[in-house]
Amino acid sequence: MSIRYIRPREVLLYRPADPALVAQLSQELTITETLARILVGRELTGFDQCRSYFNPALNELHDPFLFLPMEKAVKRIIRAIDHGELIVVHGDYDVDGVTGTSVLVRILRKLNARVDYYLPNRLIDGYGVTVSGLTKIADMGATVVITVDCGITAVEEAIFAKERGIDLIITDHHEPQEHTPDAFCVIDPKLPRETYPDKNLAGVGVGFKLAQAVCLRRNVPEEFWSDELDLVSIGTAADIVPLIGENRIIAAYGYKQIEKTRNGGLLALMREQNLEGSPIATNDVVFKLAPSINAAGRLGEPRRGAKLFISDDSGEWRTFAQELVHVNEERRAYDELVQREAVLWAGLNIDFETEYCVVAGDRGWHPGVIGISASKMVEQYCRPAFLFSIDENGDAKGSGRSIEGCDLVMALTECADLLIKFGGHKMAAGASLKAENLPEFRRRFNDAVKKQLTKEQLVPVIKVDGEVNIAQLTPKFFDIIKRMEPFGPKNMRPVFVAHHVRNCKPPRMVGKGTGHLKLSLVSEGVVIDAIAFGMGNRLREISDATSLTVAFTLNENDFMGRKSLQMNIRGLIVE
Repeated sequence: MSIRYIRPREVLLYRPADPALVAQLSQELTITETLARILVGRELTGFDQCRSYFNPALNELHDPFLFLPMEKAVKRIIRAIDHGELIVVHGDYDVDGVTGTSVLVRILRKLNARVDYYLPNRLIDGYGVTVSGLTKIADMGATVVITVDCGITAVEEAIFAKERGIDLIITDHHEPQEHTPDAFCVIDPKLPRETYPDKNLAGVGVGFKLAQAVCLRRNVPEEFWSDELDLVSIGTAADIVPLIGENRIIAAYGYKQIEKTRNGGLLALMREQNLEGSPIATNDVVFKLAPSINAAGRLGEPRRGAKLFISDDSGEWRTFAQELVHVNEERRAYDELVQREAVLWAGLNIDFETEYCVVAGDRGWHPGVIGISASKMVEQYCRPAFLFSIDENGDAKGSGRSIEGCDLVMALTECADLLIKFGGHKMAAGASLKAENLPEFRRRFNDAVKKQLTKEQLVPVIKVDGEVNIAQLTPKFFDIIKRMEPFGPKNMRPVFVAHHVRNCKPPRMVGKGTGHLKLSLVSEGVVIDAIAFGMGNRLREISDATSLTVAFTLNENDFMGRKSLQMNIRGLIVE
């Protein structure tokens, strides 16, 4: 019998920060202890570290030749360019793969390479490098194939490539499995013996390092590769990799490059989404640009995204951009359907006391949106989720998303005998199996997850960076917070907590049917507006409260040209 899931209240947890280091950094940088605590919580404990953090510089990118096989790969590519051989870039169909493919093609064309590209149709070709895909590429006459964001599990496919006379250069960032493909070169920072210092690059980032290395050997101007950081930053942000180290530099420079992009296709997409002329932040990339690029691949035809970015035809840019926006609207409709049905299924079938994950599948679920829906299930139920689309042949293809503390690949490995194929990384993975094995997979996957998680980890946790009072929330304070951008995993927007605040006005519902609350809060005579997304069901509780503790991020609200600071409530406790 199922047990109705009641989402537990959020737990506020302060990020650890050594008080002595906080005091030392506060004095060294002449900043408040609140700000020093934020930096120490991000493992920034010295002046030089903080200087690099606040002023990311292109010259701090690592030498791409630190990758052990990089020299070999670059020599082969240059030989192909010099002899007019056909190079084909084989990408993945998500934003990471599409932008990575576009970057490599654009840079190689600047270097006068004969280059084409191949992106699999997820509904026909499936995920990653396949024999059928390589056959098509071989028939094109390619002698060099460069993968982007895929290939690390292509063991049999690498053998096939050799048999067809193709030198396969794999660039990927996913976790390797037991056997590494016997390709011409494999460039992946997560390989066991790889010494490259940054292990967090997205797929587009690894492909970019290869293109950068070729440019360095060709002694071309820096603009050959730095101009493409707009696309590299989009793929990096969309893949939800940690925005620290090289990824932070890529995002910081890339967002600025987006604002002044020379890529006509990207500019057309920005115009369609009313982003032209505006400062670009991670939210703009993740919630506006990326979904439109992703939608094309999710619903079957990823080449539309690559065509937009690679095309030199100004007449095509607007057409392709409009197509992507339209396809994304179609994707939303599929996503909403899957989400509703998955929630209904979970409520009827899952015992939330004993099951630490959500595993569900259906024949009517579109395979292109199950990853997005899995992410929403994780948010709703605070536990890993794996959703499967079942085709007419009885094959179930799934996407999973996780929570902190649970490694999906490790859990899938324990179920490997049930799976046709699987891969990915800790927080996001894919798998396929026969639909008849889904019940057994659900049981065993749950057992594997329970080995990694405790019941306490299934409670939503809000990590707090520091305690403030409302009077501290000044424009000057906010300017310092803005300098910490770009925000993303491992460098999230700081979360503050304020105690003993009161309602200055009665809270009210805003947004038709959205369940959001608008608040006006006061403490020690200082008033600030706040928005609490998705907390409409707590209207009465919050209205009746005499005092509140609120966890929030600080944002700037722009209403009709008038800017003001506003709390974005992340958690709320009635005192």
